[in-house]
Amino acid sequence: MNTSAEVKAESDYCCTSSNAEAVIRSIPEDREILFCPDMFLGAHLERVTGRKLHIWMGECHVHAGIDPEHLDGMRSAHPDAELLIHPECGCTSSTLYRVSSGDFDGPATIVASTEGMVRRAAASPAATFIVATEVGILHRMEKMAPGKRFLAASEDAVCQYMKRITPEKVALALEQMAPRITVDATVARRARTAIDRMLAITEHRPATLATA
Repeated sequence: MNTSAEVKAESDYCCTSSNAEAVIRSIPEDREILFCPDMFLGAHLERVTGRKLHIWMGECHVHAGIDPEHLDGMRSAHPDAELLIHPECGCTSSTLYRVSSGDFDGPATIVASTEGMVRRAAASPAATFIVATEVGILHRMEKMAPGKRFLAASEDAVCQYMKRITPEKVALALEQMAPRITVDATVARRARTAIDRMLAITEHRPATLATA
């Protein structure tokens, strides 16, 4: 979803980290797939679907910065913590490989979208979690699962672009209905097709969790 309207207009489908697997599985297996913009999410989708994708070499700079070294340090300090990893993290593939190889013992490792992480935190019997994604999610997790402990895999995982959106700015925009963003009608029509196709596939499907 984090692409411009122009990119969406060239796309057949949009997806989010929570519904990307369902979108990929809906496409006939004899069709080639160009997946963009995130190469780490693309690699994860290849792993869970078994499909070979043409992956655009893009990344989220915040997620890409959460590397295996961060996780090794946190796991050593908190061996009883369950690990929640966003599939756009640069550490996902190597971590799951090490889990499958038996390098990591202890609680589960869960790969999930942002919403999937929040749901898992509330439902899991674990009391402590290492969370590998943008640190802003920790506040929400603490509200949804009071009494549990949430630790950032990396305290540096802060998105300055997200932090530019403040409650004050949202309130001002609603009060003044400005600034107004317009999209070329032809681009909007074509982009809407990719979004509508995504919704048709995933509206009534729950997000999936990958557990190691």
